[in-house]
Amino acid sequence: SLAAGMTEGLDYLEHYPYECTEQIVSRFLPNVLSYRAVRELGLERPALEDRLPGLVQEALDKLYKRQNGDGGWGWWDRGDSRVHLTAYAVFGMVKAREAGFDVRGGVMERGLSYLRTHLEPARDMTSPEAANQQAFILYVMTEAGDASAASEYTGGLYDSRDKLSHYGRAYLAMALDMIKEPEDGSDERIGTLLSDLQNAAILSATGANWEEEGYDRWAMNTDTRSTAVILKALAQLDPENDLIPNVVRWLMVAREDGIWETTYETAWALIALTDWMRVTGELEGNYAYGLWFNERLLEEGQVTPANVDMTIRRQIPVSELLEGASNRLIIDRGPGEGRLYYTAHLRTFLPVEEIEPLNRGIIVSRQYSDPACTEGVECPALDEVEVGDVVQVRLTIIAPHDLTYVVVEDPLPAGGEAIDTSLATTSLTAG
Repeated sequence: SLAAGMTEGLDYLEHYPYECTEQIVSRFLPNVLSYRAVRELGLERPALEDRLPGLVQEALDKLYKRQNGDGGWGWWDRGDSRVHLTAYAVFGMVKAREAGFDVRGGVMERGLSYLRTHLEPARDMTSPEAANQQAFILYVMTEAGDASAASEYTGGLYDSRDKLSHYGRAYLAMALDMIKEPEDGSDERIGTLLSDLQNAAILSATGANWEEEGYDRWAMNTDTRSTAVILKALAQLDPENDLIPNVVRWLMVAREDGIWETTYETAWALIALTDWMRVTGELEGNYAYGLWFNERLLEEGQVTPANVDMTIRRQIPVSELLEGASNRLIIDRGPGEGRLYYTAHLRTFLPVEEIEPLNRGIIVSRQYSDPACTEGVECPALDEVEVGDVVQVRLTIIAPHDLTYVVVEDPLPAGGEAIDTSLATTSLTAG
């Protein structure tokens, strides 16, 4: 299940060595939500149940100590209060309380009081950052049960929703959902916000995600975090949406070594995925599975609630692949409750002349040419050079969509040496 793929992220947050306020909250919040999901299903996870109370209490004690006189929290102890950090701290305490942990009510109330002082009419907002911040405050206030105060501002923010980023619209939609009374029926405003998000989704070979036009640096926002927040909103408001499996797929592909780019990204991704697991009920999985490769059985077993968070890894040497024929990898899931997730990777090394160009969202081309040529891309390409020749390398990168944290490596040809002195690879006195 997804729980198996989330284990590394939970462990990463729990043992992250630094402790700004965001990281204190991120350390315990996803674990608390996982614990709550497991407990609601009547499942037992002794290891989590044994260590979580101490983890939560340690974090809460640090938050109590760091709360400023105005009720807010800063990045570090005695740092100036920050609205987004304060909302995140309050959100973490709300979820800890919902999971059954004892949280000082006075601390939460002072935090909410600080947030209320930073609400403002939507017409006075001059930037997307301010609108997104208000959406997050309103969402946290409704989660904390302060819906009456939040409801005074949601209507105005909805009317000014053009100022909101994608993740801000997701927060506002969830806030509106928690404000309405059961007898109110559906809120058309929620449907409009979800439709806006549906239309803005980017579909690719790796799934579905969202890209923001700008980035709220002080809100620590990234496209990955926006995608996670929107997944949470869809799981809560539109669980039958056909986009969701592709969003889940994109988030899981976006990991590296089981975690996302930052602690904040990792926390929100785990929060969203946990909410989705609660919707699907996959923690109650009960089915048989089998794995075959070229008609040979590699693995089989039975998934139960007791082992649903177990990860199975199998590696097949490339030498066992058939040459000149298709290789059949078959993953079979028997009848029963739950979902089966899998990832298959093929890692091979081929002679460079046999490698065909590949486009997976970013196009990179390379050309070697004579640096004396002034025709740019029209310069004839060099196929071979002699010792001592100077060669110009031209890289062309085409990215149809915004890309963050991209590294392009272009290895030097065998025997080549960079002579750009700004790269500090050659002597400044070289001729």
